[in-house]
Amino acid sequence: MGEKDGYAEPVDPWATAEAAAVAAGHQLPHQMSPEDDVTWTIAGTPTAPATVEKPVVKAYRKRVLILVVAGVVALGLTAAVVFWPGVRALDFHPVEEIARFDPAVAISSAWSDAEVIGDRAYFASSDADGRLGVVAVDTDGQEVVWSNPAAGVSTLWDRMIALPVGLVVFSHLESGTGKMQMRVLGADDGTVLWNRMLGGSDVVHIGADTMVLVDRVESRLLGLDLASGKVRWEEKDPDSTTVVTVTTPADLAGPAGSAGRPFSPNVSDDDRFVQINSDRSVSVRDIRTGKIAKTRPSVASTSDEVVAHDGRLFVQESGNAQRIFAYDLETLGEPATLHTAAPAASMSDLTPCGESRLCFVETAGYRHDKDQVVAVDAVKGGEVWRRDVADVESLTPVGESLLVVADESSTFLDANGDPMWTVPGVAVRLDAGNVLRFSDSLTTSVSSRSLSGVHVGDEATEMGLLRDVRPGACGWNTTVLACVRESDFALFSFA
Repeated sequence: MGEKDGYAEPVDPWATAEAAAVAAGHQLPHQMSPEDDVTWTIAGTPTAPATVEKPVVKAYRKRVLILVVAGVVALGLTAAVVFWPGVRALDFHPVEEIARFDPAVAISSAWSDAEVIGDRAYFASSDADGRLGVVAVDTDGQEVVWSNPAAGVSTLWDRMIALPVGLVVFSHLESGTGKMQMRVLGADDGTVLWNRMLGGSDVVHIGADTMVLVDRVESRLLGLDLASGKVRWEEKDPDSTTVVTVTTPADLAGPAGSAGRPFSPNVSDDDRFVQINSDRSVSVRDIRTGKIAKTRPSVASTSDEVVAHDGRLFVQESGNAQRIFAYDLETLGEPATLHTAAPAASMSDLTPCGESRLCFVETAGYRHDKDQVVAVDAVKGGEVWRRDVADVESLTPVGESLLVVADESSTFLDANGDPMWTVPGVAVRLDAGNVLRFSDSLTTSVSSRSLSGVHVGDEATEMGLLRDVRPGACGWNTTVLACVRESDFALFSFA
């Protein structure tokens, strides 16, 4: 996606930022399992967004992706906030419908969705018989690239993710077999490149040209060629290991979903993944070859929350005393202790949140109305800031700042953890310096939402109503929204 006339001159030459973090579960690249409905982990797929102007200095190449199956309270917005240079203010304008497209398969009450990656939008729909149709659209020319009315058949389709190679779609678990379909459609013409049945607890991790499959039915770990599905490498995995891909700050510098999943991460700067074994040992491995670079015993259990980001492995130790440790991925030497939770408190949602910082939610007991968002030094340890934000659902980094989506509202915390604004509804990241705000939750029923856009440190720009769409079936880049409507698809311009 080119940096063209969607940008306005920045108010402050320093008003910019670069995102860093992972979700998936929220681990940043994409991780997916059939039971996980939050984020996907991707490492090594899409090209870097054109808005990322700060290079990431690394000696290795990354090619990994993980996929696991209104009123504004203004709190002193000011352009005096200092951010990393490189991300300019988007030129937000009133939202405008610019094109409509017929579905390949009639839209029904069954599953439908839209995904955007770069200047390509994918629209999917399924009918009452489970037939899946997909339409690919060029968002710049507003033209259909291809339409495939026979992308697959399943009782119920579940989700999809756009990649440079094309589109990966997943069905729900079939009640008769206990398995789910995974189908890969080619970007050029929409033909099915390959498909595979997955078990109910299998997990997929996708790189630029390699997919790692944790096959828990046959107790295997596989490296599959993403274009053909052929096995590149394989090994036995009798202990049901956990796999986490390694991310970098550039992975979170582009558009992301409401749970923090990046739509177009820069996955070209680290091709490693971390394997966590049942004996608590970990191995740092190459996703294309499966070769082990480093191994260390006694690091984490397969149930611990783990994030691998920017050359470090973060482990949230479970048990009576909850602590967060950080290991250097190059050496896997002795860890630094970053944080120890208060007695009877729990931690969740580990999220890199700026240069050399790690954010998470700390909850006293089970009182989520008492949630606190905490930032710690990701290298030396020690608390940087702590803020009360009730009922936190997700954390998304926006440069050095942090977007906190709660039960019915979204709050933006600056680099010091100070609230810059709180609004009803859902806010999402567009890039490392700009945020898109929806006035209400993102449901799949046809409705309308007020939109506003915010460049970090500036006042919000109201953009009017996004009308008659299924908000939960929309995707976006930094200039357009692609949405499923009642009976067709539409593109909307907003910047």
